[in-house]
Amino acid sequence: MSTYATAQHIGSRSHQCDATATRSTGDGGRAFVLLDGIGSSDDVRAWTRAQARRIADLTARTLQPHEAITQVQDEITAHAGWQDEVPGACAVAAVTGPDQLLRVAWIGDCRAYLLSPDGHLQRLTTDHNIRAEIEATGRKAVWPWSRNIVTRCVGHGDAGTALEPEWTAVHDRSGTRLLLASDGCYEPIEDAAGDLGAELADLDPAGCAEHLVRLALALGGERPDNATCMVVDFPDASAAEASTGRVLYAHGCVLMQDGCSGCDAAEDTPHPADPITMRSPWASRMVKRCRTCAQPPARRIHKSA
Repeated sequence: MSTYATAQHIGSRSHQCDATATRSTGDGGRAFVLLDGIGSSDDVRAWTRAQARRIADLTARTLQPHEAITQVQDEITAHAGWQDEVPGACAVAAVTGPDQLLRVAWIGDCRAYLLSPDGHLQRLTTDHNIRAEIEATGRKAVWPWSRNIVTRCVGHGDAGTALEPEWTAVHDRSGTRLLLASDGCYEPIEDAAGDLGAELADLDPAGCAEHLVRLALALGGERPDNATCMVVDFPDASAAEASTGRVLYAHGCVLMQDGCSGCDAAEDTPHPADPITMRSPWASRMVKRCRTCAQPPARRIHKSA
């Protein structure tokens, strides 16, 4: 099970238009989403929060964050007049499954970083803004404002017509730490030539997230932007396997690998065994059932050795 925390600060803006959301995938994984709204108003704040929740729901359901972002964009553009009514937001989404795979998708200039157990920091995303497009041609972006004009986003906003997100996958997340961040969080640290990997290495997720936001505000000059980040710790594979073994043998029982329409998402991801003794209103005697799915133990559970 991953451990995660979020921190944010409004900076000098009139509204906090960054938003985060998480959802359980139902098979031991979790979806993590961070959005950076374009603009600063009540409408942008409410819309960005709603889209963060929607992307998290879809990502948790499909385990495909790039498809979730694309579906949200399709839902937005299906309504007439969306260009004039819908704000825009940059987005990054990540999801874990029952294996060690980590999927990440993004659109705009929100970023994802992965810190390995040996201290190596890997940036998983590329920015969708004017600066990145100029630098992709081998030239240097000399205008400071070039990084503030995004070329892709969810919705409309300053990006004009929206384009598809990019995505990547990490095949071994064991023992790593994931950082999702808005530009208001990573840019001040980057501009000050700070070592983001070193700043990310210490403290627990909650302390680290709070530290990064406070550092961004301290380095952000007279008008700091909304600053938001999410820090996620993934256990190493050996620890995760040991934990799973303890869960499956809880209460001296282990679930059979036969699937369960009541609560299992897949045959190889059973819920913790938790049988209880109960009497149904229609039954003449006490019976044992699983506390989570209410299936009889004869069908669902066998005794461990």
